Amino acid sequence: MANIKTGDKVKWITPMMAVPHPEGKTDRKGVVLPVFRDTERTGVVVGTHGIRGNVSVRPDNLKCKAPKGMDTYFDVSVNQEELTIL
Repeated sequence: MANIKTGDKVKWITPMMAVPHPEGKTDRKGVVLPVFRDTERTGVVVGTHGIRGNVSVRPDNLKCKAPKGMDTYFDVSVNQEELTIL
């Protein structure tokens, strides 16, 4: 396992993440239905916790903006063993 430090670009697999239906199926109001899939995500390491080897990662390609003054709002805690450096 490589030594992960702040600022590294990483990828990981998020199990059972809700994503739009791959066939575009909708409900009766026309809203695309979600399905659950294992999804590969990428992001940047913003810090380490030191608790059970977890790392704070800021995901790439967020569709919404974090609330003002809350930069860490969408940060995710991921185990170091699940991360791969890009």
